[in-house]
Amino acid sequence: MHTRINHVSLPVLILIALIAVLGFSPAVAQKKLQTSPGGYHGELDFPISWKQYYSYAQWTKIMHDLQKQYPQLADISSIGKSRMGRDQYLLTITAKSTGKPEEKTAMWVDGAIHGNEINGVTCSLYTAWYLLTRYDYDPYVYGLVNTYTFYILPGLNVDANDSYASYPNTANNPREPYRPEDNDGDGLYDEDQTEDVDKDGEISAMWIEDPAGDYKLSPDSRRFVRITDPGDAAKRFRRIGEEGFDNDGDGRINEDDIGGPDPNRNYIFGWDLGSGWPYPLSEIENRNVYEFQRKHSNIFASFHFHNTGRLIMFAAPPDSRGAMTAEQRQQAEARITQQLQEMRKTNKYAQLFNRTVAPEYQADMEAQLAIVTQGARILKDYNPTISGLSGQAQANSYYMLGAFAYLIELWGSPVSEADQNGDGRVDEEERMMWIDTELTGEGWINPRKFQHPDLGEIWIGGTTRKHVDRTPPARYMEGEAFKQAQFVLYCASQFPRVEVGEVSVAPATGDLYWVDVTVKNERVYPTSSDRSVLLRTAVNDKLTVATSGNIAVVQIPPGAPRLDALNVTEPAAAMNTNEAEFRLRGKDSRRFRFLVKMTGNEGWVEFNTASRHGGKDTKRIVIKTAGH
Repeated sequence: MHTRINHVSLPVLILIALIAVLGFSPAVAQKKLQTSPGGYHGELDFPISWKQYYSYAQWTKIMHDLQKQYPQLADISSIGKSRMGRDQYLLTITAKSTGKPEEKTAMWVDGAIHGNEINGVTCSLYTAWYLLTRYDYDPYVYGLVNTYTFYILPGLNVDANDSYASYPNTANNPREPYRPEDNDGDGLYDEDQTEDVDKDGEISAMWIEDPAGDYKLSPDSRRFVRITDPGDAAKRFRRIGEEGFDNDGDGRINEDDIGGPDPNRNYIFGWDLGSGWPYPLSEIENRNVYEFQRKHSNIFASFHFHNTGRLIMFAAPPDSRGAMTAEQRQQAEARITQQLQEMRKTNKYAQLFNRTVAPEYQADMEAQLAIVTQGARILKDYNPTISGLSGQAQANSYYMLGAFAYLIELWGSPVSEADQNGDGRVDEEERMMWIDTELTGEGWINPRKFQHPDLGEIWIGGTTRKHVDRTPPARYMEGEAFKQAQFVLYCASQFPRVEVGEVSVAPATGDLYWVDVTVKNERVYPTSSDRSVLLRTAVNDKLTVATSGNIAVVQIPPGAPRLDALNVTEPAAAMNTNEAEFRLRGKDSRRFRFLVKMTGNEGWVEFNTASRHGGKDTKRIVIKTAGH
């Protein structure tokens, strides 16, 4: 049959596209939709104060209550028990009406692997609360919860987390899991811990009068300050250490405190004996987490909330250049600094790092650069940096599981709030001004005399309270948690999405037609990480072609066939079968070309994409000959 063809507009071909939206169709419409930033977004549907720290019993009750109120969106489970028998409770959040959690691409969020870093508990729990309470009101949250799964473990090191929240402790302790350890080699375990000697609910410093001491009381009697003038006649003091007793009678105090190995040096990748002893995953809390993650291959990215320092630490591919001399490193840093200065003329949040990666890791590095650049904008006063590798959770997530990973060092100190002269640090005078102005004096322990059973008359005080430095005063936590939730959600919004894009049809000859189809991923992340490809755990994306009974795919030679031999700008891969496998990087697309033969006057061709992390999409075209 002869077909009349207009080579410019091709009026003989009528293309009808039937497009299915990526992901799942929600069972119920968003009845409480709120589009005004001044409107209600569900905050009081589950009222909770974010201006306090919660104990284990309190935060796990909040988790259970959230699940009860939002059973259509959340499940709660224990991934295992801690050394002291506490459950590590996990919230699994996704719209159950749109599919099973394990069948959707997932984000993992945990907090407080270090016992004293409980602002990580707050940020993780807030993220869960934000997703659940806003689901009915916020179309952005609604879309994410319908499409993806969020696994949220607010407290990882639950024994030490609860101790830090519930009892007097220093800013840095307890940090490790409760593995008994004989620090002083006397055959006893954890017998000389820091203790609240004066029973004021805080652990401060102990001082004793000493004519040879290096400190004196400040003029306002609130601090101990170093003596700089040898002739100063002021009463002198010597710092003994943090509060505690000599429990084992060896003449020392606090020399055998509670805790074992560093839990964020206890993971497999990069493990070393020095800090991760006695062996990788020796700590049951870490092992429970890793076993869950290993069994849930849908986890595409992970967040780990720590403190201190306001850092976005990201797991980056390895540097391919090998060892550099000091001179080479200095030259490379100078080049990066110059490039970054130029980039920041148009984007003050731009990021660039002194790292060259091998081609097989390039997609991961590009994605991570784009993510942390946006992260710097969302978090404002946080600095992105490449994270360490020594048995850390984020390194393990990337190198062992192929998941993109971020360690967030929260808060850290009131530098941005208290730094009066802009030199990037806070001296004692600035700190006291901040405490008196912002906290109205609440964050300081004034020195006072105390009769110690071992030491006699001493002074206790002259330090900040527990929730001032590493963990911020609770009044700051809601704003901090909100920013962190926004960053987590942004990363999820950039999970890959594979779509069928443009489809074009051109007549070849007689009853043959060239069909071009573009598949695209407009998100930042690739459809699978470079690391997962090297681990051989990645699953290729697929394009399949279905046709009406009167259309068949015709075999053509392999390569990149062109309709116009003179046009080499848009190559397309030849398809000889009804299926093609591929992998898309972030912000990437691929074109495929195949030849079809149609019998009769009308037929259809349907394109279907399936991607493990990029979802599914479909598009159908109808081809008609002239006059039909």
